[in-house]
Amino acid sequence: MTLPTRAPRSSLSSPAVLRGLGVGVGLLLAVVTAVTGGAPGPGERALYDVAVSRLLPPLPTTADLVLVEVDDRALAALGERWPLSRATWARAFQALAAHRPNAVVVDILFDQPESRDALDLGEDVLERLRASGLTRTPEGAALATDLEARLHAQDGDARLAEAFSGLGRVILGSMALAEDAGPLPGEGNPLTAVPLRADRLRLEAKGLSTNLSALRLAAWGSGTLNVLLDADGVIRRYPYAVGVGGKAWPSLALATALRLWPERSEALLRVASTDDGAPLMRLPAPDWLPRVSLADVLAAGPSSVGLDLALREKTVFVGVTATGLHGQSTLPGQLAVPGVEIHAFAMDNLRTGRVLRATGGAALVGMGETALVLGLLLWRRGRARSLGRVVGQSAVILVAHVAFVAWLAADIGWVVPLLPGVVGLVLVTLAEAVVRTGDLQRQSGALKRLFGRFPTQPGAPTPKGTDTGAGPGDTDAPDAAAARSGADGPRR
Repeated sequence: MTLPTRAPRSSLSSPAVLRGLGVGVGLLLAVVTAVTGGAPGPGERALYDVAVSRLLPPLPTTADLVLVEVDDRALAALGERWPLSRATWARAFQALAAHRPNAVVVDILFDQPESRDALDLGEDVLERLRASGLTRTPEGAALATDLEARLHAQDGDARLAEAFSGLGRVILGSMALAEDAGPLPGEGNPLTAVPLRADRLRLEAKGLSTNLSALRLAAWGSGTLNVLLDADGVIRRYPYAVGVGGKAWPSLALATALRLWPERSEALLRVASTDDGAPLMRLPAPDWLPRVSLADVLAAGPSSVGLDLALREKTVFVGVTATGLHGQSTLPGQLAVPGVEIHAFAMDNLRTGRVLRATGGAALVGMGETALVLGLLLWRRGRARSLGRVVGQSAVILVAHVAFVAWLAADIGWVVPLLPGVVGLVLVTLAEAVVRTGDLQRQSGALKRLFGRFPTQPGAPTPKGTDTGAGPGDTDAPDAAAARSGADGPRR
């Protein structure tokens, strides 16, 4: 009797193909992550958010940066709605100048002039007064002088420009726009391009919206206020430069750092160029930046010792933090974060070099490490005698993979893809389980068929101690003897 022939195994279900599919999926994810801009790649954003907000150490508390915020208390104390009048801003910057900060960084765009209806009317009255000849009289001259002083006091744009000139170190914000906004800043403008390749920047725009000319001329520097939003609305990268018109224009953080530390400009630009000008950020602790309300700045005089200690020789960031106003952004693991705080800790990341890299060498290391992890599992599974051994070795390799990725991010600042290696390990382990389970089932079926060809003989000896119906001591009952006789038969 011949054994039944085994059905041919489908090529798609062969062990080599199943293992190859698992390895291929893992490597493909690693390559796609590297090509699309580095980690966090497809499906990795949530993992990155947990790592950067809970696992990586937060930025240490800073001592030379301070935030002057337009918070809810400041709006209530001023009795104004947003936006604040230019006269109020002028008073605020004049109050800041009394404490001599290192620099004042403004996360606000003054691109539109205030309404001049009343000013135009007053200037028209002043012109008519002078044309009438009444200014030749003492009363007319006094009236014209008083009217001129009042007009100057009500010209908020002019007073704000004077406040900037008095401070001397004001860095203003600008905005990169998706549409053309007119000619780009030229010579003498505080917003100047930086020597970075504009065609390799992650953030590109068509135009720039800058501040009023009188304010720009009185400022010390200027930088863009734009941030990068991922598809889920979370900010994970900070653009240190934006490409417009074939030039790279610095962000508010980069412009501030270049003004404060010009001797370190080469090193600062090298850090700013990481990951095409927009590296991943290290997040600060919730209380990382000391805060001072604008209400306290305006209420306290120059003789306030506490305010002087908080502001003197500090880099002061000015921005809006009031509830419901613009400038609220979402960071990994955090909800509403004012945009001015993002610029502040982006500058701290820049000056200390604590940025996270996900492209270039980090991307190559990620692909190589993923291939090494999957190759190691393929090698070890061939030496494992059981499926349990394969699962155990896969778990050990998985733990080592996660630890290696965490170490790279925490110590070196390289963010390599975590998910491709995990997916590849799981798929290869499942493929090995399917293959080994199928082999066991086939071996079990073969054994059953083999032993099924040899059925138990009906005259098999009865085990000792079994009750056969014979009396005690009868070792050779007639029925048993007859059965043996019939089984053996006569020999010839």
